[in-house]
Amino acid sequence: MNCNRIVILIIAAFCISFSTAHAEKKLIYVGIDKPDVNSLPQIVEQMEQTPFDGWTFGIRSKNAHLSLLDGRPRKFDFTWGSWSNRVFTHDEIQSSIDSFKNTKFKKFTDNFVYLCVTPGDIDWFDSYDAVLNNVGLAALIAKEGGLKGVFFDPEEYETPLWNYQKQRDVKTKSFDEYAAQVRKRGAEVMQAFQNAYPEITILLAFGHSANYWYETTDNRGNNFPKCSSDPNKLHYADYGLLSPFLNGMVEAAGPKVKIVDGWENAYFFLRAKEFANGRAAVREKVLPFVSDKGKYSKVYQCGFGIWLDANWLDGKNRDDYPADGRKEYPGWNNKDFSRNYFQPEEIEMSLKNAFKYSDEYVWLYVERLFYYGSIKNVPDEYIDAICRAKKSIKD
Repeated sequence: MNCNRIVILIIAAFCISFSTAHAEKKLIYVGIDKPDVNSLPQIVEQMEQTPFDGWTFGIRSKNAHLSLLDGRPRKFDFTWGSWSNRVFTHDEIQSSIDSFKNTKFKKFTDNFVYLCVTPGDIDWFDSYDAVLNNVGLAALIAKEGGLKGVFFDPEEYETPLWNYQKQRDVKTKSFDEYAAQVRKRGAEVMQAFQNAYPEITILLAFGHSANYWYETTDNRGNNFPKCSSDPNKLHYADYGLLSPFLNGMVEAAGPKVKIVDGWENAYFFLRAKEFANGRAAVREKVLPFVSDKGKYSKVYQCGFGIWLDANWLDGKNRDDYPADGRKEYPGWNNKDFSRNYFQPEEIEMSLKNAFKYSDEYVWLYVERLFYYGSIKNVPDEYIDAICRAKKSIKD
């Protein structure tokens, strides 16, 4: 065998190896079923019978009983209370680290700490010492607990954190001033993450894609259409300041960090073209929002989120339908699948397309469905469909 042929074969083998490794796709659970981490060692065997490669876990401190939401104890006070002046301590979250260490995961390879930007009741120009402390602890839980990283949800559940027009000092500080400060905070947050966990994966519920996806109108009535990326759109968009924040994160990211745009806007996607357009958006269309395009292309990935029980509430009052494992909701039925947004064969198609066009991660979101335990209420037909979709990426 001549030398040239040997070299070609070696290069080909390397390319095949790299391609296979890069193409490995993961399905992550995100949703209502966030068990108390302290109970994990007892329930992990049941959880790993579900068709997922990993789970997102809410974190509660040992003082969670002191944290109230609308006068009621907040179960996952660390997950929902870290973006504030409340300083959590290592001692308060040590039990979560210990529980992860004591859990013998056999199947779940990619688990994440769930972290929100709530309550978000501080201004970008206030001290961020508490927030940076807390996000560092989130990364520490993931690192010491053997998790893949942090599922970072930037949704404005309580405070319009990302809307420039609703910032405290909007009358005295320009958009550019706020954008520069938010970009700085993004870099600081990334540094706090990677100081604790240098090879961390940050799986975003959504990123620049939110600003690209939604229509926005300025204060003169001028329209920035859906699926557009004019940088001026950020001045008025609900998530306009998220883009400079992500720019700061990307710029500060170390060589081992991975950031994934989870493209929550794909919740209702079904067809290949929709996912192809989503991938093109993350890879190309959002670039006018991006400051360091070269760094972005190296650390940023495309993922997708699919909502299994989409529209389960069907416009009714959420408080009337608690997450209690019931088998029927206004927009979801365990027997009459025609009442559900996705039929089993459609969720299979959606997931197959999501896997095809994602770089690595797809996450399946639910609000009222449970996959295991005494209140399991996901029909077997849907679980089988999910399993078939997963099998397709290995065939």
